[in-house]
Amino acid sequence: MNRCLNIFDLPDEILLVICNKINIVDVLYSLVDVNQRFDRLVLDPLTIRNLSMTIRTFESLYDQTFSIDDKILSRICDKILCRIYDQTNTLTVEQYSVKRILHAANYPQLYSLSFINFEEEILNQYLTDDSILRDLLSKQITHLNIDIKNAHREWFKITSKIFVLILSLCKKLIDLNLCDLFFEQKHWNRISRLTETSLTSSTLTKLKINLRTFTECLFLLNGNFECLTTLILHVEMIYHPIRHIDNAVCIRFRSSFL
Repeated sequence: MNRCLNIFDLPDEILLVICNKINIVDVLYSLVDVNQRFDRLVLDPLTIRNLSMTIRTFESLYDQTFSIDDKILSRICDKILCRIYDQTNTLTVEQYSVKRILHAANYPQLYSLSFINFEEEILNQYLTDDSILRDLLSKQITHLNIDIKNAHREWFKITSKIFVLILSLCKKLIDLNLCDLFFEQKHWNRISRLTETSLTSSTLTKLKINLRTFTECLFLLNGNFECLTTLILHVEMIYHPIRHIDNAVCIRFRSSFL
């Protein structure tokens, strides 16, 4: 007689393969506290060191959401994050849950942070007013990724302000991706109206950024990014005349233009 196979009968190796195919949010919500064996597998440091607290849902290619159901979010924030906070190295959050997640625990080993599907004004507000986030950015974060949701061209002043704020706030930042995470969701930044003294960093070694025009990339070659070795650009328009730039400045950088 054939015996029905229960999930509890599967070996650890198969369970791990299954868990790796499922969104980590669903894994944490569904399997933590089921039994000790599941806890051991799901809460393993290798599993939870890279924590994406988003669930990507497609209405269409250009209409996506990343938010988590409130019931699921509450359980994870109240019962689970307190058990894994000190083992998390990278964290991905979206705008509706970021505050609850960051305020649920300290993250002493966190070095990489990704903001996904944020509106410009909301992200700027968090960067300006949230003391816990600002403390993380200034003292711990070395890698930062930012994705802007359905950005409006007329709001380029806000994203320019965000760029400057990040450069001044993130004292240990070495790798920054500004608005180039998803090919179908691009925001073209404009930095030509910023002062050269505001575009400066003594730690940044890699910058990936979308720019409205090629001319604007020259504002990044002002000599104020003394450690920058890799510059990756996606440019919306190239037109003449291109602003003259000192050859001595060009020689200082080994830049990658993709």
